Amino acid sequence: MKNITLLILFFSTLSFSQEFQGKATYFSKIILENNDEKISPESKKEIDPALDKAFQEALKKASEKSYLLTFNKSECIYEQEQQLEKPKPASGEMSISVSFSTSKGKKYINTKNKTSITEDEIFDKEFLIVETIEKPDWKLVDESKKIGDYTCFKAKLLVPVSEKQKKEYEEFLKKEEIKSALFKMEEPKDKIITAWYTPEIPVSFGPNNYWGLPGLILEINEPETIILCSKVVLNTKEKSAIKAPNNGIKVSQKEFDAVQKKKFDSMKNDDGVIIFQTTN
Repeated sequence: MKNITLLILFFSTLSFSQEFQGKATYFSKIILENNDEKISPESKKEIDPALDKAFQEALKKASEKSYLLTFNKSECIYEQEQQLEKPKPASGEMSISVSFSTSKGKKYINTKNKTSITEDEIFDKEFLIVETIEKPDWKLVDESKKIGDYTCFKAKLLVPVSEKQKKEYEEFLKKEEIKSALFKMEEPKDKIITAWYTPEIPVSFGPNNYWGLPGLILEINEPETIILCSKVVLNTKEKSAIKAPNNGIKVSQKEFDAVQKKKFDSMKNDDGVIIFQTTN
């Protein structure tokens, strides 16, 4: 009887790990610096109200995004939710577009084979950034709070300045010695990431390629961005296949950074400003 019970438990656990799936919706907001106090009263008077309104609306749209995380016990895929585009403005109406340098492609993680695949592009040329992943060195904190119906616990992660960031800053300082740049680069610093995870959902995934905690991550606080889970659905009747992205040239992160830098450097003028040429 004992052996039969153990066998039933084994197959129940196996079935759970194979069939278990969930979806989490996240809202991401970039925290923008308020520059109003840096603008003189005289300059404010010269700003066209219509232009300022259009710019603020474009800035808000660019800084707020919704994402969907689909996961099972060993895989997840994180992608931006599609939003309906507003009708194009009529002739004579003002239109402004603002974009932040964040990838719009899918991000895939497989903890079984320790692989991550991220879609990205450089001027419409598609790439697949394939990397071997290592479990992040999270520090668990004895602090908890409720997010929706879930009890969450705090964790922190130190993200040191990358070699790429150091090299870019060193190159900037060398150029500064020869000629003062129009746009200044701030010295890169280590970042502290704060996460809130719930052991009530026993998967190690989270938004934006954050993973490695003993429960689903429902909130991420970066120095300039907050990502908050607004909805979780577990074991949905309609299962979604979690497929790794496969469109694009396969490269490592280092190779992708080198291609991107070469392309951007070829477009810069003497002041380090990227020039976009358009034709009417």
